[in-house]
Amino acid sequence: MTPEEQKQGLADRRKAYMERDFDPGTSATSMPPPEARLASAAEYAAYQLGQINRKLDRLIAATERLAGDQPDPRPFSQIKAEREGR
Repeated sequence: MTPEEQKQGLADRRKAYMERDFDPGTSATSMPPPEARLASAAEYAAYQLGQINRKLDRLIAATERLAGDQPDPRPFSQIKAEREGR
């Protein structure tokens, strides 16, 4: 197996791990240090948030296409303030 194939295989395994429900993989007999568990959980959460963000971007784009609107370039906080009459 070439180094490139090994890298691709590792990337594929990591992606498959991140796309499943989170499982810290610990048991009473094999408990990694707290720092390793926190790092694993944080990496998983960051990946999942990125996936949510991409899906929301697609949802917003589809909604705007259906509504025939162009996205409002103003920050949401400004739009909200204007709606509330501030």
